[in-house]
Amino acid sequence: MSNSVFISYSHRDMTPTNWLDKLKNYLAAFQQKGAVDIWDDTRLQAGQEWRVEIENALEKASAAVLLVGPAFLASDFITKHELPPLLGAAKYHGKKIFPLIIGYCAYKESGLEPYQAFNDPDKPLEALAPHEQNKILNDVSILVAKEVDKTLQAAKSFAQPPASNLVAAMKLVLQNLDDTYTAFQAQARRRDYLVEQMKRRLDIQERMEYEMFFFHYYDRMNTTERFDFEQIRAVTEGTLHDRNRETLQILNDNPALLDAVPALTDLRQHLVFWLNKFDKIFTKTKAMCLLYTGVEDSVPFPFGIEQQIRSWLKKRETN
Repeated sequence: MSNSVFISYSHRDMTPTNWLDKLKNYLAAFQQKGAVDIWDDTRLQAGQEWRVEIENALEKASAAVLLVGPAFLASDFITKHELPPLLGAAKYHGKKIFPLIIGYCAYKESGLEPYQAFNDPDKPLEALAPHEQNKILNDVSILVAKEVDKTLQAAKSFAQPPASNLVAAMKLVLQNLDDTYTAFQAQARRRDYLVEQMKRRLDIQERMEYEMFFFHYYDRMNTTERFDFEQIRAVTEGTLHDRNRETLQILNDNPALLDAVPALTDLRQHLVFWLNKFDKIFTKTKAMCLLYTGVEDSVPFPFGIEQQIRSWLKKRETN
């Protein structure tokens, strides 16, 4: 975890007042002493793969400030690409989100409503006197800096865990991998059976990958096939999702594991992509029962990692 603070905003909300610049002025004191590193899209340079840079910044950030105005809530890019990973990290990993209401908008009717805004949505910054605006900007900057420091201190406490804790964490990762493998094997058997039944009934000759097959023929399933489809989907929603989420949390909480078994770095990246696809696509797509992330995404599952973990644990037990 870094000391980065991600600031999400809409350019169209920055007139007539540039709230981004005003907020950065208050965060500057903390940035100058190295307490925080401010990240917003003004750091993007020509030629950079901006979408990748934003995704990396979102993942690394210890906290995020949302400058919420009408254009922010209306932005497809923000609502589809920036908010889902931030809100997912807030829900599952405790990342702190600070919605700062800068202009009159439908905050209470938006998907952000469950998250406590830093200031009263009925009294946004644009409605306040300058000294009141300044106090709120100063207060949120102080709170953000404190949250970043608290997050970094918590991360340090996991950086060098006692050997017994590291072994216990590694065993839990291995158990989760064994559980997901067993679930995947059972799911694959049901998947193959269902595909064969549908091909025979619908006289399907074309070949396509499993995800696309079910997506393409979802509306043509009969009652029995739809039941089997839901059973397959339940494995993805249940065991696979829960174990993958827990494993990623263990790896994030215990970075020393990545040094112990370097292949766990590849596993971590694979899980980040898998869970991102689950949150952004799978949960919203009824025609999906499978969720694969691999070679085509440049984040394949590191096959053989279970044996590497077992070898590491065996060496620890014999030492």
